[in-house]
Amino acid sequence: MNGEESPTWLDEQCPAWCARPHREDDHPEDRYHQSDPSIFPAVAGPGDQVPITASLSPTNLSIRVGRYVGEASAWIAVESLDEVQPRIVLAEPAAWNFCRHLEAQLGQLAH
Repeated sequence: MNGEESPTWLDEQCPAWCARPHREDDHPEDRYHQSDPSIFPAVAGPGDQVPITASLSPTNLSIRVGRYVGEASAWIAVESLDEVQPRIVLAEPAAWNFCRHLEAQLGQLAH
């Protein structure tokens, strides 16, 4: 936690990946651990037109790890920095499964 004194409500160690500052006056809903994000340019949108690319626009996506204080399971959030959507939040097991499926789909492009 960056060498600062822990708030009284934080009764556990921060995970090694936690970059979020924790403060005594954090609202209970804001008491979570969070990694620094990976940010990259992409295109996203509703995909509700034909061709699908007609409804997509440039955006910057953020991927980060999070876990609420006192909970055992972490989640991965993928969200636009520019818009309210898209946003996808996956529990850790689902995120690993997603990676396997993404890798399989990308593998088809290599052939």
